[in-house]
Amino acid sequence: MLTERRADLTELRSRNYERLRERLATASRLLVESAHYEEADPVRLAQAHAIVLSGSSAPWAAHAPADLERLGDVVRAAGKPVLGICAGLQLQVLFAGGAVAPAAVPERGFLPVVVHEHSDLLRGLPGEIVVFHDHTDEVTRLPEGVRVLASSAGCAVQAIADPERRWWGTQFHPEEFDAAHPAGEQILRTFFALAQ
Repeated sequence: MLTERRADLTELRSRNYERLRERLATASRLLVESAHYEEADPVRLAQAHAIVLSGSSAPWAAHAPADLERLGDVVRAAGKPVLGICAGLQLQVLFAGGAVAPAAVPERGFLPVVVHEHSDLLRGLPGEIVVFHDHTDEVTRLPEGVRVLASSAGCAVQAIADPERRWWGTQFHPEEFDAAHPAGEQILRTFFALAQ
C-alpha cells in the first residue's frame, strides 16, 4: 500500500516505489501488487496474503485525515499480517491508538540500530545492524500490545511487534539493502515467513 499522497508522486518517487514492489516480490516469492492508500479497496486487501504499508515523504499534516482514517479502518478490517515501513510503522501506531511527532533530529543514511529482541521480525540478526534511515517523524507513544524490538541513539522506536494483530514495523527502510548492509533483506524475508 503506497502511503505517499498521489499528488506527491514524482517520477523519482514512483521509481522508488516500483523498486520496493520488486524487492517485496523477491523476498516473498509472491505476486506483489501496488495500490494507493487514497483508493484502498477493502475487498482487495481482505484477499491479500499480507499488507505492506510503505514510507511517505509528505508530512502528516499534508495528508487528508479522512483518507488516513479510512485506510486504518480498511487495514484493521482486512485482518492480514502487516509490515509498516517508516511512515507505514507510524500509521500502524496511529491506527492502534499511539502517537507520532516530529523527531528531535532526523535520521538519514545507513546508521546503526540496536536489536533488543531477537525474536519475531528481527530473529537471526546480530545485536547491532546497520540499516537505511530517512525519517523526520518518530513514535512518541506506543499503543497497548506493541513491543519495541529495536532502537537507535536518535530514535527509541526503530522496530515494533504486535503479535496479537500480526503487525510488525520498522522505522528504517529494510528495502534499502546492499551487500555491505544485508539486514534489510533478511527482515523482509522474515516478515513473509511470519505472514504464512
